[in-house]
Amino acid sequence: MKNVESKFKLREFDEIKISLKRIKAKYAGKLNQLDTYYYCQKGRLKIREINNRCFELIYYQRPDIDKPKISNLQVINLKSNQVESLKKLFKDAFGVKNIIKKVRYLWLYKNTRIHLDIVKDLGKFIELETIDRKISLKEAKLEHAIIIKLLSLSKAKRLSQSYCEIKI
Repeated sequence: MKNVESKFKLREFDEIKISLKRIKAKYAGKLNQLDTYYYCQKGRLKIREINNRCFELIYYQRPDIDKPKISNLQVINLKSNQVESLKKLFKDAFGVKNIIKKVRYLWLYKNTRIHLDIVKDLGKFIELETIDRKISLKEAKLEHAIIIKLLSLSKAKRLSQSYCEIKI
């Protein structure tokens, strides 16, 4: 799967929430996420725990650039009884790179997931992920650019890195 992704540092969410309601984005819920990142030769590998109920093994590759970027993403759903043994196996085999704890408020607009993230020790962020499952990559890029304009993010500080590499 591919997606177009952008991440911005924010001070607060008030204006963004007003804009999300104005464009009729749908609020989809609060997610408590724990991401354990592992060292790997290329790309990023993590186990994500969501609300202590859903678990995913995620591998993705994407450039670290200061503009919308294309992520090549693979996600495998895990059963709860697999998580601890996989975390131990990956820790022993690859080493833990970082552990990121965040509260994510998920909004949906057309083919885009809009994440309002509060990341422990790092602050507040908005992340846009426009997924190309139902549309072409060209259409995904266009939708992504439109949402950046609709949410007035062009002047916000854009980040090129994953949360696991951001230094405070």
